[in-house]
Amino acid sequence: MNRIWTWLLLAASLSGCMGTEPDKPKPVLEALSAKRSDFGNTLITGPRKQLDFALRNSDAGFTSVETLKDIVISVSGTSVTMSETCPSSLEEGESCLISVYFQPTAAGTMAGTLSVASNAEQGTLVVGLSGTGVTTPSPAQGVLVLTGDTSTTFTASVGNTASRTYTVRNVGNATDTLAITGPGSSDTDWSFTNNCAATLAADATCTLTLNFTPSDSGTSVPAAIEITDDYNTDYGKLVIRPVGIGN
Repeated sequence: MNRIWTWLLLAASLSGCMGTEPDKPKPVLEALSAKRSDFGNTLITGPRKQLDFALRNSDAGFTSVETLKDIVISVSGTSVTMSETCPSSLEEGESCLISVYFQPTAAGTMAGTLSVASNAEQGTLVVGLSGTGVTTPSPAQGVLVLTGDTSTTFTASVGNTASRTYTVRNVGNATDTLAITGPGSSDTDWSFTNNCAATLAADATCTLTLNFTPSDSGTSVPAAIEITDDYNTDYGKLVIRPVGIGN
């Protein structure tokens, strides 16, 4: 037994002296805005829920790692979709975003996966996804959705105004608390108003109005309108991303 321990200590000592390190990439799949992979109870008549993940070619404590290559990302699960910005390879320290969405069309549980295949030493990384489609929030909860016209392209000649009104409805079964942000003073071609109070009763609506008055021809992209409530605070927001075209 002592002889075995002696050989192990000698091997560790020689490895440290030679400075050898694994030469394979050490990617790390980690949550960004979400701290979990569970969508929780998700209303089938509500907005889709979103979980964001980052795929990063991490050095994992080593001085250098190889390029992470041959990246293939996929999701599985009923009513689960995704969008991602990942290239086919990532250099050391580079990362990309993966957004996974759950919008059930029927009540029941969902068990899915987010998988990332690559040349990583760990092989394919797999994160389990879960969620439950429900017809009624329990416990009672407000749930906000956008209804009616949700188009986001505004076209107007210079000096004239294009306007659009968006409707927010609480399709939940309790009063909801909400917060809304939109284009500000730095978005000079845009103005934004809303008649939404800090709370919205179940089945009630309020409206947001966005105006685009181009001062010059070309494309204008203001700050997005973001609507947050307790239902979606951990799962993305209701977002309107307007684009203005002056002519």
